[in-house]
Amino acid sequence: MNRKAVIYGDSLMKGTVLDKAYRYRAVMAENLKRFAQRFNIVAENKSRFGSTSIKGLSLLKRDLAEGMNADYALLEFGGNDCNFRWNEISVNPDKRHEPLTKMDRFIATYRAMIEALRGANVTPILMTLPPIDAERYLDFLGRNGNNTSKILKWLGDVNMIYRYQESYSDAISQVAEDTKTPLVDVRGYFLNRRNYMDVMSIDGIHPNEEGHRLIYNAFEEFAEEFGIRNAEFGIA
Repeated sequence: MNRKAVIYGDSLMKGTVLDKAYRYRAVMAENLKRFAQRFNIVAENKSRFGSTSIKGLSLLKRDLAEGMNADYALLEFGGNDCNFRWNEISVNPDKRHEPLTKMDRFIATYRAMIEALRGANVTPILMTLPPIDAERYLDFLGRNGNNTSKILKWLGDVNMIYRYQESYSDAISQVAEDTKTPLVDVRGYFLNRRNYMDVMSIDGIHPNEEGHRLIYNAFEEFAEEFGIRNAEFGIA
């Protein structure tokens, strides 16, 4: 009998890649077909481009109220939560600017999702975030019409983008440890490469196709260790 899972996330678990012509497309279904040869889980992917943890919690609560029928729920958020309104920073770099989701609320939201899932007898699974290429991302922001000089003035150091995103991934790891929630260390697969920038899309924040194969490898190893074997992983 197939087990069931629901994926709550953003464009990362949607499988979004950006080609050199700046066109988006999704590759997740291709990787899930490979996964289907070995594991017995049917997954419904509710990941949405631009989603934050707060939006994810709202969707999760709605699904639970309607009667979620799942064994597992993967939670993948943070990439948008840690993001800023760069157009506002570009106009006024001397003002105080906050991320879309402040860290304390991000952590509280993750804990609320975990608690809600466990209350419904659904096993939550967390994942760390792939690293980003800060310089490539800053260039991408400039392509979208932002003043990168002013953004850099506000940042003080372009690598602050990397470190800030890293802090949200680290927070996920800490929540997983504190709540004894299974964690897929996707970030480690990227950082163990000689140059992880080679597996990032042109915008610096979305993995390319090779990067998504690393994500697949991380989940494959996790599934083997977690005891999920021999059958099918589909996507609705």
